[in-house]
Amino acid sequence: MIKKDIIIGVTMVDDEKLIEKIYQSILNLELEFQIYVKGQNGLNNIVLFDEPELYPREKARFRIGNGSILIFDGEKPILAIEIISNKPTSSKEIAGPIPVYMISRKIKLNYKDGTEREIDLLNKFPLLVVVPDQSKTKTNQINDLNEKFRGIFKLNTEYSALNYFRVCVESDFDYYLKKLLSIEV
Repeated sequence: MIKKDIIIGVTMVDDEKLIEKIYQSILNLELEFQIYVKGQNGLNNIVLFDEPELYPREKARFRIGNGSILIFDGEKPILAIEIISNKPTSSKEIAGPIPVYMISRKIKLNYKDGTEREIDLLNKFPLLVVVPDQSKTKTNQINDLNEKFRGIFKLNTEYSALNYFRVCVESDFDYYLKKLLSIEV
């Protein structure tokens, strides 16, 4: 379940296994939303773009990243979940997805059968960044970073697709998932 990269000395939780574990937690809530998960149910990947109009010859120019999990209510995104598998997880890695999702304007779902679906992001939604369980010191640092990041990233502008974000460790995921989806915790 855990593999070690001896060259750089970082413990990595298998990305696919962590995504699968988080996906199972979501499924256990038996939500009536569409759940898009990278590598699940025929979905190859989730691509984030910083422009709503994509021109075939210039798609790569507007591509800003790949997503892990998106939860939609119809055409409306209600939660993005980004999985980071490094342990310990650096502050730089934790902060990275936040501005990417802030400036996202379109999401493209690419399926393994070659079909695709483009979704314009017309409303704001929250982001939950999940990292593997960390040491107590690192977990305290993550909690502290949540407040500092909120002071730096201005979500209340017209340029931000996010209305809220939270960074949490894997063991706190269920609590924050329920909280962000307004399910009684």
